[in-house]
Amino acid sequence: MSMVLDLNKIKDEIRNFNLERDWDRFHNVKDLIIALTSEVGELAECYRWLTEEEISTIHSVPEKKKKVEEEIADILIYLLIISYKVDINVLEAIEQKLEKNKLRYPVDKSKSLHSNPIMGFKGK
Repeated sequence: MSMVLDLNKIKDEIRNFNLERDWDRFHNVKDLIIALTSEVGELAECYRWLTEEEISTIHSVPEKKKKVEEEIADILIYLLIISYKVDINVLEAIEQKLEKNKLRYPVDKSKSLHSNPIMGFKGK
């Protein structure tokens, strides 16, 4: 049985977890961003120097996939802590950013294309 959890409820659970341990006082935005960057690095380490075939193997072996899941969870936890520290509603921010991206990248001009700051647009 799967349960879809409300993001705000999860954010409250994280906040309570930190308050119960008196950790919230250490969580300033700068240090949270540094911690977030470290966690993104740990996720990147899971994939560094691997071929596409080796990456497929990671995703098909439960113990290895679990490590990836934990790093993704750590990243989201830090993002949610930052969001409550700076009073941002993550779901509203995502909705607004998706709308902005729809205007910036209309389907008729963006389909099958991606960009690189050095190489420009690629695809099609």
